[in-house]
Formats: sequence, C-alpha cells, structure tokens
Amino acid sequence: MISVLNRLLPLSGSRVYVLLFLAFLAACSPKTTPKVVERIEPAPDREIKLKPKLETIPEDKPAEKPEMVISLVLPFELSSINHQTAGLNDIAKAEIAIDFYQGFKMGLDSVANNLGGNFKLQVYDSKDDPANIAILAAKAGIKNSDLIVGPIFPNGIKAFATYSKNMQKLVVSPLAATGPEQFNNPYLITINNSLEQHTLSAVNFIKSDLKPRKIIMIRSGQTDEFKFAVPFKKYRDSLLKQTTFSEIGIKAVGYENVFKHLNPVGLNVIVLPATDRNFLLSITKELLKLSTNFQIAVIGHPGWEKLQFLDAITMQKLNTHITSSYKVDYKTTRVEQFLSKYRARYSLEPSEYAIKGFDIAYYFASLMSKNGKAFADDLIKTSLEGLHNQLDFVKDAKLGYYNQSLMILKYQDYQLKRVK
Repeated sequence: MISVLNRLLPLSGSRVYVLLFLAFLAACSPKTTPKVVERIEPAPDREIKLKPKLETIPEDKPAEKPEMVISLVLPFELSSINHQTAGLNDIAKAEIAIDFYQGFKMGLDSVANNLGGNFKLQVYDSKDDPANIAILAAKAGIKNSDLIVGPIFPNGIKAFATYSKNMQKLVVSPLAATGPEQFNNPYLITINNSLEQHTLSAVNFIKSDLKPRKIIMIRSGQTDEFKFAVPFKKYRDSLLKQTTFSEIGIKAVGYENVFKHLNPVGLNVIVLPATDRNFLLSITKELLKLSTNFQIAVIGHPGWEKLQFLDAITMQKLNTHITSSYKVDYKTTRVEQFLSKYRARYSLEPSEYAIKGFDIAYYFASLMSKNGKAFADDLIKTSLEGLHNQLDFVKDAKLGYYNQSLMILKYQDYQLKRVK
C-alpha cells in the first residue's frame, strides 16, 4: 500500500498544467490518503541487475512488510509562485520538481504492485531556500524517514548535510552533478557522476579502446575548461604517460596552425574541454578539413549531449565520443512501456526528470521490498540498468555512496548512441 502526504492530482496541458498543479498542491490537505494505482509490468531487462554472489529479489510477496517512509524534498516553491501571473522562468524549477515527483511515484507504485512493499511517501517543498532546510529538518516526518530524496540543487544539499549527519539519515542527491567531496556527508547517496569521474572514464576509454599515437588537448581559453582539463591531465599523466601529449591554446596558435601539432602517422585523439559555441563551431570545422590527411578522433565535454548547435554529420565524421551519466533509448520496449503508462496517467510527455525519478524510486524501493529497514546493506551489492541511469554504487567512509557507472556515447547514424 502506498500513501502520500500531499495527494497530487494529474491534470492535462503542459505549462498550464504546472500552474494548476501548483495551485492545487498549495491548497491541498496534508492528510495521508491511500491510493490504488495501475500495475506496470516491467520488461525482463527492467529488473534489478545484481552483482555476483547476490541472491535475486524474491518474486513471492511476503505476507507483511514494515512500512518504509520516503521523503521527497523538492523545490515546488509554492509560496513564491503566483499561479495567475507566473511566466516560464518562474515555473522552471517547479516543473522539474513536479516531473521528478510524478516519475518517482510511478516507480514506487511499480515496485509495490510487482514486488510488494508498504511505502509511505511524504512530499515537502524545499522552496530552493537553504534557510527553509532547517525548518524541514526539524519536522518529525523528516526525522522518521527511512530515506530522504533531495534537495536537488547543490546549495540545498550542502545546507541539509549537517542535519543528515546528525540524524544519521541516508539522503539521495538525485540531480546535482557536484562531486560528493563538496558536501562531506557520509550519509549522502550521489546519483549523477562528477566531472572528475567523467575525465577518468574518458582517459580509460582512450587507453583501452582508441589506443592513439598522440593526444592533443585544444583549449579556447575559457576559464570553465579548467574543471575538465585539470583532472583529465592528472589521469592522463597517471594512466597514459607513455602516449605523447600536447596542450595548445587556440588564441596563441590559431586555427590555421593546428595541423602542425598532429601526428601524420597513427591516430590523433583531440580532447576538447570547451562548451563555447563559437570555438566549437570553428575548431570542428578546421578538424573536419584536417581529417582528410590525418587520422582523428574527438573526445568532447559531457555537456555536449545537450548542445543543439553541434552538427551530427560533422561529429560523426570526426569519430566523436563523449562520456555520459545517462541515456534514454526510446526504441526499447521498456521505455515505450513507461511512456505509454506515463501518458495515460498524466496526459503529458515525460521529461528526463520524470524518467530519472522512476529509476531512482524503482531502485531504492526494490531494495526496501527485499530487505526492509536494512536496505542500505545492499547498496554496494546491487546495480540497476535503468531507463535513464545506470546505478552502481561504491562507498566512501567520508563522502558516502556515489555512482561509479558511466557510459561512452558515440555519434553513429547521425545521433549519439551508447557504445560502452
């Protein structure tokens, strides 16, 4: 049975839906109301994938299971949004919160119906305000939670860290890509990979799969590039020190002289840590010309996945790869099944936040269904091949649990596809 602190009703529409949703949520009663939901049949490959020597999750539902209390702390910002006058920018964060909640609720319902479990879902408005975190942390509902999901932005996660440590409560950071070392919370569970993890994955892929004759990092001069360039060079020095490496600044060298730094024989891996539009359009145009005389493969910043200005034809010709924390394959049966259920339930198209919410709920609720209050014992033993994320946790005594799974995407058939 699943109960919800604030019953959230689906309405049709998109932006209008968000505003009506917020208006309703602000006025609704805090009473817990049981709700029966439709059954979601997971495809065979949708079930939790377990690491070696771990027993599978039992198919038979136990007669009785302890109530597991899960609290969502999301930025609905009910007190600051006027649903009659709000614009698109005003509701952006609230829209993320609503989409994540709806996907999370579906994941919880799926486990309850298919694997069994007694879940109580509590929903709190973080207001995206660190000052409000202290108020929420003092609430009995938060203190009595078995798992807290959120806040979702770094400032809220940092503000909540002290309370989480004092309460000794596991807290999931579901969306932030900030490294766990920024929060110093042994009870934190970090879903998204840090940029340093991306660079390590990129270096390992270059070493194991590309095996280049030379690696050339080309920089635009933007200060943001340091966040990728510095850890990349650290891991390159450690893992690929036998491979020739050079770093050039495009302002000092000029696009027309890039060819002087390429090796005429063997593969040249070009590392581009930038996300700047003008630089990327110019350097990829130059590399495309050079690819007729040089063997080239490009390693890009993980943020490229969301850059619409990158030309897929050019990226494919340059043998471009990026690392990624997530990827949704909309052609798989299990994703199509989720989309169908979500549309039927909410009369909306699910965003990536809804799909991520489903994966996170499915993972943790599955562990709770199996082990009850001792679900944390299986965090480092159980992995998930989700619709959106791969989850495979390791534990650090000071930093908590963090996801070590990363994907390698490559431009194939003029789109990004997972290759590893």
